[in-house]
Amino acid sequence: MTQFLWFLLTMAVAVTGGFLFMKLKVPAGALVGALLFTGVLSVLTGHMFMYTGLKVLTKTVAGLFIGMSVKSESVKKLASLIKPAVILVAVIIILCLGMGLAMYRFSGLDVVTSLFSVAPGGMQDMTLMTIDLEGDAAVVAVMQVLRLLSVYFISMPIVKLLTKKSGRQEGQTGAPERGKGSSGRPSGEIRKKRILFTSLVTLAGGAAGYLIAELADFSTLILIVSMVTAASVNLATGKLYMPVIVRRITQMMSGALIGVTVGYDSIVHLKMALVPAVFITMGFVVINVIIAMIISRVCHMDIATAMLSSSAGGASESALVAPDFGADPAIVSVLQVTRLVCVTAFYPVLVKFILPSL
Repeated sequence: MTQFLWFLLTMAVAVTGGFLFMKLKVPAGALVGALLFTGVLSVLTGHMFMYTGLKVLTKTVAGLFIGMSVKSESVKKLASLIKPAVILVAVIIILCLGMGLAMYRFSGLDVVTSLFSVAPGGMQDMTLMTIDLEGDAAVVAVMQVLRLLSVYFISMPIVKLLTKKSGRQEGQTGAPERGKGSSGRPSGEIRKKRILFTSLVTLAGGAAGYLIAELADFSTLILIVSMVTAASVNLATGKLYMPVIVRRITQMMSGALIGVTVGYDSIVHLKMALVPAVFITMGFVVINVIIAMIISRVCHMDIATAMLSSSAGGASESALVAPDFGADPAIVSVLQVTRLVCVTAFYPVLVKFILPSL
């Protein structure tokens, strides 16, 4: 089969898994179902395929939906995020360094591999840095995949449980805007015009984000620029609109992009580090809950937003599923991007500082 046919099969599998899990009401079902189905078939066939350029599209559309959620009240909230951002970054780095050192002492893995296996940064970035410091990049890659899986399969169901206990509604978005029905969407010709207008804004934001990200060599800027563009236009005009199904499809694409990175080699390496894998999986869930409780208590933030903001998942993925849990996607996105930037910048420096003393 050609790459294009494998791509079509991958998307078909991702959509099937996504819709099935949505029907089963699994937390973040569109993303998790696509991830699980494509991941399993990727291991079995070794040929599941997604064009890497689709990462740009998923980040762009994720930025659009986050930007669309920004209202004037949200802007006022964002100015108060310095305190939770500092708490989030400081606590997550301290806890992850502690978990990495504990794994080094008890697992038999070398110190570089242990410390980067638990690094809450980008999977690709942490794996490349492991190579630079002569650690086992294959083990780190597997552990980083497990880190992401722990978020989608364990942390997110916990978010759903906590959300139910706190009385928040899944997909809660507040009262509909004036001029819209109870579903919050325009109708007829107005709807078509707004979708077209929103698509043009999305293309502009995505193109600008891609160029800036290439110049800065930091792919998350695609999400940020797209989000800022959409938020600015939405605040100025209030006319951005895109059907919810587009967000669901984007979640499925995001899940597929993660799922195709799982291969048979990942399973082999996982067997070699089974105990550390369990340690990391449970460790990140515990860290997620601890940080969320601290932020929620100290910063008076709802628990769903705090959990998703402090999860060690991707910025775009966490923000995309935020509305499903009644969380604030703008806050989730800002705190997730802050975590990613700070971890990528400071974590490797701290590792290099620690290494000589071990």
